[in-house]
Amino acid sequence: MSHVTEIDQLRSDDFDQVKSLPLFARMTEQSLDNLLQGALLQQFPVGVHLIHEGDPPDFLHVLIDGLVEIFTEQDGVEWGISLLAPVSTFILAAVVGDQRYLNSARTLKESRILLIPAQGVRTILGREIAFAQTVTSELASAYRGAVKKLKGYVARSSVERLANWILSEAQSAASGKHLVLPFDRATLASHIGTTRENLSRNLAHLTEHGVRIRGREIIIDRRDLLEAFARPQRFIDDPNS
Repeated sequence: MSHVTEIDQLRSDDFDQVKSLPLFARMTEQSLDNLLQGALLQQFPVGVHLIHEGDPPDFLHVLIDGLVEIFTEQDGVEWGISLLAPVSTFILAAVVGDQRYLNSARTLKESRILLIPAQGVRTILGREIAFAQTVTSELASAYRGAVKKLKGYVARSSVERLANWILSEAQSAASGKHLVLPFDRATLASHIGTTRENLSRNLAHLTEHGVRIRGREIIIDRRDLLEAFARPQRFIDDPNS
């Protein structure tokens, strides 16, 4: 059973995490206090549907701890849109525009999420220029991310998308060459736009290009071979472009 804590019981480090978000960093202390009125910090177990496609947005979600998947279901088949790590917000565009969700969201790990009433976000948005500017910047960043992913789908095969995904994830890994999937292969397959069966074939194919597979472990033995095969591109794979 999930545990809910009122906002006035948030720990100081929780407040620090929230304030460190680019979305809230330029807000005045008074505006941030007003925004957090009525907010809740909730602990969710694995597999909880936080957002359902087609529903109206009641809250802006801020992921404090855990892992969240954004996905869509079409004709009974699920397709991954994005994977969110802390600390990040979702789904901002629906909240700002007061429009129904285009995607669904669920927890892939036990997650702690701050729920900020959507109406409060829109009220502050109309009052504080700095916050409005930051929201515009974040929405633009999300748009660029979506375009990059679309370019990857259009220009690459599924095995090339997988190779570039491995390279991208390896950059944030401690060793830079050893990954452990935090979810099953079916989830990974949906996020690179393929089937689980095809994913298995693609993983086997990458063993010829410097990659070793052990269950959920992915080890890059020859990064040079993997990069030569993947051919990462600045305007698709560089998060800073």
